[in-house]
Amino acid sequence: MFREVLDHCAFVDRGYSGPDFTWHGWRRGELIWERLDHGVANYEWIACFLTARVQHLHCYTSDHRPIVLYLNSNGEKQKWRRKPFRFESMWVANPGCKVVINDTWADSVVGNPMFAATTKLKKC
Repeated sequence: MFREVLDHCAFVDRGYSGPDFTWHGWRRGELIWERLDHGVANYEWIACFLTARVQHLHCYTSDHRPIVLYLNSNGEKQKWRRKPFRFESMWVANPGCKVVINDTWADSVVGNPMFAATTKLKKC
């Protein structure tokens, strides 16, 4: 259900700086670290706030780390999610898949690299 909402609203993960994980806890005697919390936005918002960044903060009094949204990145690098959309392996079995991808990525899109990539992904 959560992923359906993200897809419906065209939200993508904004990446982050700081520690990799936002939660830790014990399960079956093992310490588990996860990135449960994400900063997400749609492409229109991203286009308006190009320098925005998400930072995971340190917290020693809780099992959750707070996350902060800064609208000015001050040049700090983000750790971007490797794939902001889910590629389904079944698509490769479709004979037209390769043609669609090649044609779409050959198109020229005016704008910053993120806008160009997301525009092309939407066409696929």
